[in-house]
Amino acid sequence: MKLVSMQGRNLIFLSALFLMINAPCAFAQVGVKVGLGVSDIGFKKEGQIPYLGYEINSIEHRLPLFTYQIGIFTPIEVSGKIGLQPELLFVTQGLDYSTNFLYDDVTYKIKSSYIQLPLLIKYRTAVKKKKQSGILVGPYAAIKLKGKRITETEGLRVETKVPNLKQTDIGIIAGYAFDFKIASKKMLLEVRTGYSLINIMDRIDGYIPSYGGPNNKYARNISITVSAQYQFTDLLRKKSMEQ
Repeated sequence: MKLVSMQGRNLIFLSALFLMINAPCAFAQVGVKVGLGVSDIGFKKEGQIPYLGYEINSIEHRLPLFTYQIGIFTPIEVSGKIGLQPELLFVTQGLDYSTNFLYDDVTYKIKSSYIQLPLLIKYRTAVKKKKQSGILVGPYAAIKLKGKRITETEGLRVETKVPNLKQTDIGIIAGYAFDFKIASKKMLLEVRTGYSLINIMDRIDGYIPSYGGPNNKYARNISITVSAQYQFTDLLRKKSMEQ
């Protein structure tokens, strides 16, 4: 009997990795962040059928899926303008193919959730006393927590598991951050985009690659997120001084 599932072991590994990255920074500055955004799953032209099924071909893709993320981060100073920023995030992603079809509204969504560990390099393009701004770029690794398909036609809502959604995602993040202080409290605003570097879905069972679609596999998470962040400046240092 397995005491810990593969998903659980992966989650423990990511959490342990985050702690190891931050262990040398005993007096690290810790922050929390929450963000809203949009997400989609990118396929090559007419390439969604191998992953979603033939029935999706009759639905027009119009809007991205609205998503959110929440988590913690730790900025680590390397030099005056360069720093590292490891993060541990809960993120949601997926796609939205909901549309008007014939005489009825059709809902078709895939919603997935991940524990994501980005390791970002931050380069400050402007440094002032009360405000800073900079570019963020770096890789991320993510472990899937859940993936579900939501469909609704003629008032009938059905939720099913997405069996061909892979357990892991690896990609890259790029963004721009603006730091400022309000009444000695450090706040941050950030916009970022994320893109998978590996396929996040397997082809469905029963797919026959003879309909003329693409031969190469291609299913990638794509996201844009705007987040607000609050940084607890030298939190651990203050606690140690109080003791």
